[in-house]
Amino acid sequence: MFKYWKNLSRIVLFLALWVLFSGCGAVGDGDQTRSGFLLSRKIEFAPRYNIERAIITVFQGDGFEILPGSGTSGTFRFVREGDALGRERFGEWFGPGVFLRVKVAVTEVEFGTHRVSSALEIRREDQFVTTQEGSRRVKVLLGRVKKLAGLL
Repeated sequence: MFKYWKNLSRIVLFLALWVLFSGCGAVGDGDQTRSGFLLSRKIEFAPRYNIERAIITVFQGDGFEILPGSGTSGTFRFVREGDALGRERFGEWFGPGVFLRVKVAVTEVEFGTHRVSSALEIRREDQFVTTQEGSRRVKVLLGRVKKLAGLL
């Protein structure tokens, strides 16, 4: 009888550890990034249309302009020129003459679950280069997208 309980306790321990580690695996809370993207959020149980509407609403509400051709194949591109309000929201580096471009992509991870990823680029002279400046603000915006997508 003792041998039976010993084997059963090992099986239960193994299953408990498996559940614990699979729940804390690499997927995380949606902050894991794809190649070329700095930030991402996982959104569950929201239709893709609602997520796309939320992306447009949140980024335009924060002062970004949507670029022509955005939205095709789930990729949106926004741009914003630095100003006094931008300096307050993004930091001292985001002043006049500085442009910030954000690329936001929506991909379906599994049925009912989407990942919204973003990449930031900054233009100070003639070309855009990838940056992490402003990533804190964009992380806040992605959080708003997640909340709004659930409400639409």
